[in-house]
Amino acid sequence: MTKTRRSFALAAAFVVALAVGGPAAATAAMTTGDGSAAPTAPAQAPAQAQARDGERGTPPPRIVRATREARVAPLDPPSSWGHATVLEGPALGPDGRLYFVDFTAPAGHPKILRYDPRTKQVTPLHTDATSRFSSLQFSPADGKIYVTDYDNGKIDRIDPDGGGFTTVFSGPVDGRVLVPDDIAFNKAGDMYITDYHGSLEKPDGRVVRLDARGAHPVVLQNGLSGPNGISFTPDFSALWVSEYNLGREDHFTLAPDGRSITAGGVGMSADVGGGGFDSNSVDSAGNVYQVVLGDGKILVWNPAGDLLATVVIPQRPQPEPLVSNLVIKPGSTHGYITVGGDNGGYLYTFRALAPGLSQPANHQELSGRSR
Repeated sequence: MTKTRRSFALAAAFVVALAVGGPAAATAAMTTGDGSAAPTAPAQAPAQAQARDGERGTPPPRIVRATREARVAPLDPPSSWGHATVLEGPALGPDGRLYFVDFTAPAGHPKILRYDPRTKQVTPLHTDATSRFSSLQFSPADGKIYVTDYDNGKIDRIDPDGGGFTTVFSGPVDGRVLVPDDIAFNKAGDMYITDYHGSLEKPDGRVVRLDARGAHPVVLQNGLSGPNGISFTPDFSALWVSEYNLGREDHFTLAPDGRSITAGGVGMSADVGGGGFDSNSVDSAGNVYQVVLGDGKILVWNPAGDLLATVVIPQRPQPEPLVSNLVIKPGSTHGYITVGGDNGGYLYTFRALAPGLSQPANHQELSGRSR
């Protein structure tokens, strides 16, 4: 399998070459689960978007400024992915601590880590010679951590204390090895994964479903251009999936059993210049938070597609535009953002527009830990 690579000019002060997929694109064909064409939505000019928002009674988008919380990872050594640190996959455990991965960590350096907001202490949990983890989530099925190994096409599992590391899925799906980018769980613990293939010329990225044991892979959606972020709506009836190369947010309605997609289309889109749509998240009001990697910001829409806010990561005194992912604390508007660049890896905090959704990771083996 050949993976295409792409470089970003991050700021005038420096240039970081970061491989994240195919060439930047404007539009590409998208299909529904049965292979038929799905509707597309052109990006709106700012004036048009504001006019539409005014007609709906939605106030103009506001700016939410993030605040640096802590430096949690050093600058990773130069590699084929550039000379930068890229953090990913923040997830809050039932113990109140934040778990994340270092995507660019080399062999022998911490790749899965834990951050304690009370003490600001970072604890390494796992390293190995070959993995490149791109996301992390807790499963409601067993309370364990699941990570996507981007380079090796695997889904791995690990205990929150760092023990019990094992692979739960590897191998081809419909004849092709996965490039697993992000992962989301339904209430039963079934896994929904973005398969980061596809470019403007060849949109063949996918959304793949595995059951809670990592078995019975099914392609739910194909024809995507660099699918990256994936999040459920609050009622778990649908998925929001971002396409990195196209700057658009797709909405896919699931069948009641979650084993197929019954409808799909483009919900939102944006002009992001040299950036791309990375990971996303959803709050309890259904608002969609879309990270723009390379632009140092997060776009926030309501479910109707109105742009409500832009979360901005300050680029002074040092540029840190590699904003990759976020998590909002359940029952609270306190959010965390993973941020990287050529200065190392950081966590930032921000105030979300609505409280976070209750996370499924409430397994008994974790729930007794202090918060």
